[in-house]
Order: sequence, then C-alpha cells, then structure tokens
Amino acid sequence: MTEQELKNEMFKLKEILQNKEKEVADLKAKIANIEKQLGIGQPTLAAPIPSISSTPAAPTPQIQTAPSATATPTAIKSKAILQRIPRSGTSQLHARETQFECPNCGSHYNSEVEDKSRILYVVGAGTRIYAKKHRCMNCGNEWA
Repeated sequence: MTEQELKNEMFKLKEILQNKEKEVADLKAKIANIEKQLGIGQPTLAAPIPSISSTPAAPTPQIQTAPSATATPTAIKSKAILQRIPRSGTSQLHARETQFECPNCGSHYNSEVEDKSRILYVVGAGTRIYAKKHRCMNCGNEWA
C-alpha cells in the first residue's frame, strides 16, 4: 500500500473509534439512568446520614444588654459571646480577659505563663527568673 492509502485507512479507523466512544458514552449514560431509577447505583451506608434540624441542639450563650431609650419596651438587644470559656482544669484559675489578643483566633481570654526556654537571670543560689509568654484559653496558642 502507498503512503496515501495508509493515511486514508488511519483516518477511517480513527473516525470509527470516535463513533464507538460516543456509543459507549451513551450506553453508560443509559445504564446510569436505569440504576438511578432502580436505586441500585448508590452505595449504601452502615449508618443513616444525620439530617440537620432547623432548631439548634444547644442555644448559643447570649448577654442581654439594657434596652435603649428609643427602643420599644418589648425589644431587647442581645450580643453573642465570642469566646469559649474553659469549663474544667486548673488553667481557668489563672486566666483572665486581658488586653492581649491571640494572633490565631482573636480571643482576649488568655493567661500568662513562664517560658522555661528563656532564662532572664539567676538570683542568689540558683533561683532562676524566667521570661513570660501568653497562652490562649480559647485555642491553646502560645506567643511571646
């Protein structure tokens, strides 16, 4: 065969291949539609998928402010608390709301702890004075 005949044969075979690929795609779409109608194409889960209810399980804590003079007596403004206050542990004994803002979460609820990696000076017979660092009580981030 000549080179031109081989090229023609190659183009014919490519065209046949494209047609077959279109047929396969159409058949896959038909199979998917039938499986969807029968409900067998979807994987079954061991546990049911939880649904989201419109009412929250636990209401968010809110602080009520005094009503303003221009507001009606029944309308009360409320402000949501942004910080999570620790419920247990000894850390809440030393933590307080400070002027320092956590660079990670923006909370002002942190405690000041000793930074044992930075010794400032030694007093007397070996008593070490350490530098201080801040620990966020909301996310646990530490910064100097």
